[in-house]
Amino acid sequence: MKNTLGERIRQRRKELKLTQLQVAKKVGVSHVTVSQWESDIMKLKAENLYHLAKLLNTNARWLLSGEGSTAPDIAGTEVTTNQITVKRLPVLDYVQAASHSANSDYSNISKMEWEDSPSNASNNAYWLKVVGDSMSAQLGLSIIEGMMVLVDPDETPKNGSFVIAKLENVEEVTFKKLAFDAGEQLLNPLNQSYRQIQVNENCQIIGVVTELRHKL
Repeated sequence: MKNTLGERIRQRRKELKLTQLQVAKKVGVSHVTVSQWESDIMKLKAENLYHLAKLLNTNARWLLSGEGSTAPDIAGTEVTTNQITVKRLPVLDYVQAASHSANSDYSNISKMEWEDSPSNASNNAYWLKVVGDSMSAQLGLSIIEGMMVLVDPDETPKNGSFVIAKLENVEEVTFKKLAFDAGEQLLNPLNQSYRQIQVNENCQIIGVVTELRHKL
């Protein structure tokens, strides 16, 4: 049986004796993002695919499908990455995210922050700066305060997705990990000191996190 994209990334990284942190710095993402790729939790965006293939001394086709040779692409193949445009998306706070919609316009807000973003993110997407420690884990993956998450309301949430949700009569959003359990959808914090939240008529998922980024 073929291994997964994440397993192929991990395989080549270890063959080259690279750490996740080294890969993250060279590709321009957080080490958490690399961990998410290798765990098949987060999708690998086109902007990163060819840079990652080059770093891992292989080719994009093999990374994506496991088919063909692991040999690097021929010279000139990666020129497409230089033609990908990067869009600017707003950085919202938890209150702004709660009222965000496809019609929201932040262009006239003088102190609004904007962040370079993948070109294939939807125009409805936005960045959210993590606040609090509910996603800071004692062990394993930890998403700490100050990190940036790219939220796309047009993505479909899946089991294991990191999501943004809105609770009824609460002005702010909440950031949690989605889990399907016995027909229920539950929002789990990575910090076990916080409570689990059930997705129901009082709690609606309004966006899926597609990328994690350290804000330097």
